Amino acid sequence: MTDRKEISSRGIAQQSGLDVFSSITTYNGEYLNWGDASAYISQLGSDTDYATTAADPHTDALINSPASDIGRWYRYHTSGAPYTSISAPTSSSSAYIFHRQESGGLPSYSGIYQKLSLIRGNEYQIEVQSSISSAAGTMHIKTYMPFGDEFIETSSYPARSITFPASNTSTSIDTSTFTAETANDIIQIYFTTEETSSINVSISSVSIKEKQEYLVPVYAADKFGNDHKILRRNAGNTVSEFVDPI
Repeated sequence: MTDRKEISSRGIAQQSGLDVFSSITTYNGEYLNWGDASAYISQLGSDTDYATTAADPHTDALINSPASDIGRWYRYHTSGAPYTSISAPTSSSSAYIFHRQESGGLPSYSGIYQKLSLIRGNEYQIEVQSSISSAAGTMHIKTYMPFGDEFIETSSYPARSITFPASNTSTSIDTSTFTAETANDIIQIYFTTEETSSINVSISSVSIKEKQEYLVPVYAADKFGNDHKILRRNAGNTVSEFVDPI
């Protein structure tokens, strides 16, 4: 019977479980279809559009103009009292364009939404790339889950949302995370403003990626620049090993 230490004099682990790991979080994959406006060109102007005057225009669109196909954009806009009538969102070769005006104190809303294909319980990151604009207003990004014949809001973009105007000193990329409540949650994006004249703002892309976590061994460099794996040591512990005397 001989004893050998957990870690040899040359720094080699003599048993398993001594490695030190660090957790790394990344966001990978793409779970939103046609998130890049430059690829979608002007197609959004031809996509399904729903006109609403309901008390909650956002869920009204989801219920009465359902996103039946995964990965397709659907549009909606307010079309009269108690709102200002406004055009539905459109797209160009470089942006998704949201129209807005508050006339006579009546608000207006224009938005887009898409049915997603996700893994329930997994965490995802939404990333929105906004464009420079002198117009003032707020962009809202929300997720919903279907619940019978209704939809329940499950997450809202950061409480501060995305505010306009946006200049070269603004933060152009905004991110937030949400947990998928169902395999087919809905993402919805809409714009609102207090401007009395007709304005529009745009975003160039939207992306949804899945959160993934990895454990990687920890290494440290010595004074000569050589990398060495970090191992944990339990002082005084030894591993018994039976050695055949023959």
